[in-house]
Amino acid sequence: MANIKKLIERIRIKINDTASFEFQDNELLSYIHEGLSMLEILLLSNKVQFNITYLSSAASVCPVPEDMLKIHKITADKKEIPLKDITDDTYGYYILNNNIILPCTNAEIYYIKEFDRYSIDDEINLPNIYIEYLYNNAVIKALSRLEFNMETEKNELMQLSSLIIKTALHNNSIYQMKRYNGYIL
Repeated sequence: MANIKKLIERIRIKINDTASFEFQDNELLSYIHEGLSMLEILLLSNKVQFNITYLSSAASVCPVPEDMLKIHKITADKKEIPLKDITDDTYGYYILNNNIILPCTNAEIYYIKEFDRYSIDDEINLPNIYIEYLYNNAVIKALSRLEFNMETEKNELMQLSSLIIKTALHNNSIYQMKRYNGYIL
């Protein structure tokens, strides 16, 4: 398992700032957090189901969780409740004024939640391929601020993005991740 300090050290080596002359840790951490947001967008846009959690609601109105990116499914009595079609009066749930309006009580709301945001001393609880994505994204952000040419890093990030999506969409492609040059699970 990796931690943020070690990831920042790796980033500093790549951008040639081991003495912390150009970048403060908090700036590099903000690049890591931007990478987490980009990773979420990448996974969501490719309809990948990740980081799913749930909450139970005893009421028919439930506040939207602050860390929710998307509703995965809602169930009641072991049956899935569909999203309500606004154009007719179909049975289902909908979101209004930052609340999930449910057609019944005692429902379980399964949703895709944001990845945790880290502080400097935190351990990173993500797969290694995601950590490599964050690393490359932060390197690109730092080098672009320094106005360096970063074609190699951009190509690497694109390859990682493609591999993440292929692996996430096809569970049997874990072999590809293991074989990917330079990365170990």
